[in-house]
Amino acid sequence: MRNFRKLFETNIHVNVSHDLQRQILEILSLARVINNYYYKKGQIQDKIKPLLVKKFREELEIIEKNRDWLFGIPSVLDKISQDFISRNDSFRFPDSIILFEAWMSLGMRSLYPQVALHFKFPGFLKGEKTRHIFQYIFSTSRGLAFPIYFPPEYYDYNPSFLKYLNPFFKWVYKICHYLNKIIFKIEKIFNSKRHHPGEFESVIISKYNDNVYKGINTLFHGYFTDEPKILSQFASLGEVLKNVIFCYRIGDHAVEVKINRNFPTMEVPLISNNLIKKRYEVDFYSYIKQLMTVNNLLTKKIEYYRNKRKKLIKSLSMIDQLKFWLHISKKLSLPGQHLPPKYAEIEKYHKHKHLIEKLRTLLWITPLFTHTIHSASRVRESFKFSRNIEQLSEYENDLESSKSIFFTFISLFEKEEEFEFLDEEVVVALEDLRDMMAKMWLYFKERHLKYALRSLNDIARLPIKSENYKTKIEEKIKKLIPIIAIYEIFNRPLSESVYPEAIPQTKRFGAYLAKFLTSRYNIIGLNLIKFFNRLAYRNWAHLIKQKKLSFQEFFKFVFNLEIWKYIPDNIKQIILDDSL
Repeated sequence: MRNFRKLFETNIHVNVSHDLQRQILEILSLARVINNYYYKKGQIQDKIKPLLVKKFREELEIIEKNRDWLFGIPSVLDKISQDFISRNDSFRFPDSIILFEAWMSLGMRSLYPQVALHFKFPGFLKGEKTRHIFQYIFSTSRGLAFPIYFPPEYYDYNPSFLKYLNPFFKWVYKICHYLNKIIFKIEKIFNSKRHHPGEFESVIISKYNDNVYKGINTLFHGYFTDEPKILSQFASLGEVLKNVIFCYRIGDHAVEVKINRNFPTMEVPLISNNLIKKRYEVDFYSYIKQLMTVNNLLTKKIEYYRNKRKKLIKSLSMIDQLKFWLHISKKLSLPGQHLPPKYAEIEKYHKHKHLIEKLRTLLWITPLFTHTIHSASRVRESFKFSRNIEQLSEYENDLESSKSIFFTFISLFEKEEEFEFLDEEVVVALEDLRDMMAKMWLYFKERHLKYALRSLNDIARLPIKSENYKTKIEEKIKKLIPIIAIYEIFNRPLSESVYPEAIPQTKRFGAYLAKFLTSRYNIIGLNLIKFFNRLAYRNWAHLIKQKKLSFQEFFKFVFNLEIWKYIPDNIKQIILDDSL
């Protein structure tokens, strides 16, 4: 197999698994995602076609009725683009699907992980000093699925013993197809986005006491394994990267880190944390250190208010204590009940404790950028644990985007519980956190996010037949991928992207499902897929050997298969043109 020119050029590289099985089956995965993408895109275009015609007629009426119409017509293209992206964009970065669609058209340069980004965070677990996130970027994700392969005769593989086995094992050749159809139907029922352009998969390497390094792998769909796996003792992170490899799974690209034992590898450019900090002026490490300080303060405050409440209850007479607990049980069973005024001091401490517990949870379950500002549309998602969440719809119109999500929640809680939060120390700590995030997020938003959005608009308007189209797209990818990756950190909760241990796994059904499907003892999950991957690889490898195909020839052979009915001819042409 031939090497091909990398899209990213850096001085630091990491070793990524690159055996022949991955090289061959990733081509089939890429073709499948592109085919499914254009199938879904075609469906959406058919749905919005009547809307397009209607808008076009409305614009014609505007032209006929108004002589000064040039700047009064909204762009139909922009509106339709927004309608499409809002339904299909699997990334939280606005309009990023435009970039990944263009990236897919680069053909062979859209295969395999093209770049990794390194983010450094403080340790979280006992003995953990530093946590390093390595985020791998792929042009597509196939999701969990079975490989595509055909009966042996398709590959000119027809040994004599097969005529005796075929009557018993013919079903094996079709089982992957039927299982994929079942998965596809389930996907439609739950409206999931298993096959989509663009993917970020992460793996964690942490430094513990005595220079012990441990790894936390991805199961799939961004869910991490529970227990860190010991790698070894190393003098530095640089030594770790020289001695480990990152293994990505075929199709869904879940990443695993393990000691390199002379596995076939490829070098992938690494954009280091220092470079990110210098070039984009984002310092997540310092911010999270401050956030952890606030978390510790809130923990102490919870204990403080709990003890104050206990002391006040104990100071009551036995009769009053009994009456107090009766009032509490009545309040819990009958919403809207209030405690008598003589228990107001006890209730005040309870409400302070309860609010601070909620604030501590919000530190980990809200997107980082909301720690300084927020969008009202994102508030409901973050406040799912609020028992009076139904009142939020009436309150949303009053939310101020200049507030951090913590102060928004405090205001909401005060209104719900009819009390005033008076802990000045907590308020000051949250204000400092807000200001620290504001400096980082608002600069990134003004300097880099707006540039990325303008660039995406340029890509959307770039004709696919324009001169040096692929070169222009490559340049855009180099500049935009780091921005999009950093945005993903800003736009995701820490419990999702960096510290999965921050919230109980019992609250994440997807994590349980991921563990079940990837368990080494589960024969119907990932193990079955691996078995069929090996079978498919042997068949395709036999075909390559029989036909004496080069890597580029095999790539073209796969994309010329008749099963890809939905890839437009002009797209297929650009994919296959000058693939290397």
